[in-house]
Formats: sequence, C-alpha cells, structure tokens
Amino acid sequence: MYSKIIILIFVMAMIAGCSQSYYSQGRKHLANEQYDNAIDAFYKQIADNSSDYKAWQELGVAFYKKGNLAKAEDALKQANGIAPDSRANLFLGLVYEKQEKWDMALEAYGTSLSLNPDKKTAANIRIHIDLLLEKRLETEIARSIANEEAISVDTIPENTIAVSNFDGSLLPSGLVPLAKGLTEIVSVDLSKVMSLTVIERQKINIIMDELERGTSGYVDPATAPRVGKLLGSHKVVTGTVMGLGDEGFRINGVVVQTVDGSSQKSDAQEGELKDLFKVQKDFVFALIDSLGITLSQHERDAIEEVPTESYLAFLAYCRGLDYEERGMYKPAQQEFNKALELDANFEEAGFELRSVTGMENAPSFEVSQMNLEYIAANSEIDIPAAMSGLDSRLTTVITNSGAYPGGVVESVSEEPPVTGGGRTATGTVIIRGDLDGQ
Repeated sequence: MYSKIIILIFVMAMIAGCSQSYYSQGRKHLANEQYDNAIDAFYKQIADNSSDYKAWQELGVAFYKKGNLAKAEDALKQANGIAPDSRANLFLGLVYEKQEKWDMALEAYGTSLSLNPDKKTAANIRIHIDLLLEKRLETEIARSIANEEAISVDTIPENTIAVSNFDGSLLPSGLVPLAKGLTEIVSVDLSKVMSLTVIERQKINIIMDELERGTSGYVDPATAPRVGKLLGSHKVVTGTVMGLGDEGFRINGVVVQTVDGSSQKSDAQEGELKDLFKVQKDFVFALIDSLGITLSQHERDAIEEVPTESYLAFLAYCRGLDYEERGMYKPAQQEFNKALELDANFEEAGFELRSVTGMENAPSFEVSQMNLEYIAANSEIDIPAAMSGLDSRLTTVITNSGAYPGGVVESVSEEPPVTGGGRTATGTVIIRGDLDGQ
C-alpha cells in the first residue's frame, strides 16, 4: 500500500517539470473564456493526433461558446465519429437548439441519454426535452399565426383531424372536468383509426392561448376553420357535454371542414354516468360513421378497449387534466395519484402523472438551457482526459501503478496550490478511490 502511495506522490512531484500538452492548454484557455486561444490549442492537438476525440469535442465546445455554431457542429460530429460520447451529443443538441432545429436537437439529446450520462445530467436532459417539445410547438404555432395569410388550406392533407376540448359548461359544477377527460379519450380512440392522422392535442391548447381565447380550449364551429388552418388540420371535431339530471349526460359533436367552414353533426349520444364509456364509445363510432370511414375488426376492437373500469378513477383523471391545463401541477399530481390508487392499471393516468411530476418547480426554458450548458461545460473529468495534460511516460506510470483502481479523477487545477521550498507546483490532480488497489 505504502509503496503505491509513494509512487503517486513521486508522480505528483514530477508534474512541475512536465510541459503541458496542447489539449491541456486548450482546456485552460477554455476555462478562462479565451476561446480563440483554446481553438488554436485544440487544432494543434488534432494536428498531432487527428483521432483525439476529446480534442475534437473540446474544439466544438470552444466554437459553441464563441458563437460559431457551424464549426461547433462540425467538430462535435468529428468527435462522435471517432467515439460517440454523451457530452458531445449534449453540446450538439444545444447547437441545433440555437439554430431552432428542434427535431435534430431532440434526437441529439436522446442520443446523449442513451450514452449513460451521470444521474444529474440525465435528469436535466429529461426536464429540458419536455420544455423543448413545448417550445417547438409554440414556435411552430407563432409562425403559423404570423404567416396565416400565406397558408393554403388546399395543401392540408385530407386525413388530418383535430379534436378540440368539448364544452363542459352545461355540466354540474363538480363534473365540468369530465368534458376534458372525454375529449382526451375521443382523441385517443380516433388515433387508432389507421386512415386518420390526429393532430396532437397540446397544439390546440397553445393556439387557444395565443388567440387569447382562454384555457378552456373549446373551439366553436364559427372559429373552427381558422383553428384548423393554423393547426394544419383538414377537419376539427368540437362538441358539448351536458348533464341530464343527477345521473345522466349527453354528448353532442360536430365535424367542421377547414377548407370551406361547412359542418356536419354527429349523432348525439346519451346515457347514465355509470355507463360513461359505453356512451363515449357509441359517440366515437357515430363520429367515425359520419366521416365515411369503414373500420377493420382490429380497429373496432382497439377502440372498444376502455382505459379504466373505475368511474371514480376516471373522474380523478379528468380533474387532474383540468388542473394540469391550468398550470396547477401539484393538485394535478394528487388527482392522478388518486386515479392510480383506484386503478393501478390506468395507463393514461400513469402517463400524465409522470408528465406533471416535478413540473411545479421546473425551470423556464431559458434557465433549463443555461443549466444544460453549465452541466456540460463542468462535467466530471475522466482519467484519460485528466492525464492528457501530462507527459505520456507519467500517464503510463500512474495508470500502471495500481494506485487508483476503481477511482476517478475528481478535479484538475492549473493553479499553484503550494509554493516554497524552491519549487512551485504547476498543477494538482485529486483522485478519489481505493489507493490501496484492493
């Protein structure tokens, strides 16, 4: 044990006499925000060793920090071509994001997650992906509204359909959220029809907010053509859910054509609350009939499936959706939890619970982006990268000494920690792990 520690101390004492590699110089310049100097050093390192993926990676980071996104992308791709790395893909996602290439950014973040980053980095990536998905929708919709006059409805695919929130204002006060839950299930059922492309529901909520029509998301037949045009949807389904006494309810639906504003009513369905899903399924089948679609047996069987057998669980789910849409994530989480307590197999409630968990304290998009930049720039240094600043002979001595098996380099400092005795140290490597090698 002691001999190994002595070897380590000997190596550390010799660091003062070692010249820094170009890579180490580049890291130092990068830390001091001297990006041109860093870029120059990393290019020199690459000239010596074109397969040094770490040098390519740091070159990409330096170009990103400088604001040269094209060169940052090229360098990071070179790094990934040599050795795919979570950090390189994280920065690549940030590069694409700055260029508003949302899909490419999401793909890069997904790749970064697949390459096993540390838990903190992975958690921040997942939070940011959710925020980026919403940002992408907001950007798309803002562009659609800004260029509304240029949108040609004739180019919208005929098989596209959007389901707006049903109007629940005619339900008893305690059942108003039921309209949102029924809307979600109708949308899910229509997505099981292979000949239809259902527009994601979040788009409708964002559009209604942009048009300052409140958070109800209800689209009446008069405004449906404009909403359909902005959504890129050929048809918009809207409707009303009303109460019938204490135990009954009724669903009325209408399909509005975006191209000419014409509408076609679907057969209304009504029944008792205890038979809620039978009424809902009858409504969906009537709606599909009004669209002139003939279902296969497989499609019909899929639509017949109910999300839960518990009416109370579904009501809790509906209340959760209502809270979530209003940005009240804590009570939404409580309602989704309640739904799962009543029916542990209620998949839709589980999905929404995962979606809202942690959203109450989630950072803004801009703060989340800065968090990722900081985490990526300050990620833990691995042993090969830390050793790259040392003479190759010393790297071999440290690596083969067995002094740090199972350990990792905790930090590398270029600042002199100790002076005196006629010698000044020029760097410190702090290593965590089992120094005895046992």
